[in-house]
Amino acid sequence: MSILEKTEEQTGTDSSSVESVNSESQVNTYLPRTDILDSETEVKIWAEMPGLDNESVNITLEKNVLTLEGKIKTPVFPEGYSLKINEYPVGNYRRTFKLGQEFNYEDIQAKMSNGVLCLTLPKSKDLGPKRINVKAE
Repeated sequence: MSILEKTEEQTGTDSSSVESVNSESQVNTYLPRTDILDSETEVKIWAEMPGLDNESVNITLEKNVLTLEGKIKTPVFPEGYSLKINEYPVGNYRRTFKLGQEFNYEDIQAKMSNGVLCLTLPKSKDLGPKRINVKAE
């Protein structure tokens, strides 16, 4: 098993696709495109989430599952105009990753720049075998 896996239960649309929204009640969920880089000391995840800023992104870690979420703000149009073509995404981003035990969860860092979320997941320094002492009662 790899130290980081994309979860298979994800549903939604790739963020690169073009969706048309015909009513305000329809909400699409997009999978942000990601790049994942691995080194000896850390893993970096870049997730493309255009239209979002750091206040619009929510990152949670629960039971080794890292979840990236964000709500795309609905654009406000000038009074007197109606939407005829909508190629910008409207809805939410959501992507989950299953993490191995190799990470130092307390030191995960996240930065958002120009619609790209960059996560740094440091690896635990001591991954070698550990000896467990047995105490007498």
